[in-house]
Amino acid sequence: MDKTRRAPNQSTCNGGTLADSKVTRKFSVYRHLYRVNRAFVHLDRNLEMLLASEILEHDGTDVWQSRLGELQAEINMKLTGRLHQQESGEIRRLGPMVEEWEEKEIAEATARARGKKSARKKR
Repeated sequence: MDKTRRAPNQSTCNGGTLADSKVTRKFSVYRHLYRVNRAFVHLDRNLEMLLASEILEHDGTDVWQSRLGELQAEINMKLTGRLHQQESGEIRRLGPMVEEWEEKEIAEATARARGKKSARKKR
């Protein structure tokens, strides 16, 4: 293994591993989806260049480009649908905790504001 590369299970500061981190995995999935889409753009651009250099004839290449576009759309639809399902599951799972935290923060901020207001009145 190349010594400049990191091992996939490198420890983090708080004891977990990078490979186990949901955030790291989620970022990785979105990065790969981006790269897949960039690859389709690259393929289309190369087909255009081959057509412009007259290496390929226009007969049939529009069909290839259409198929590439359809394949890209299908991949994006399936992957983004799956990602949406995962995100919705996390929202359902974490939503109550986030709401509780937000309510606590609002209550604390309100209490601080009331404390400052009463301190000003006493002056």
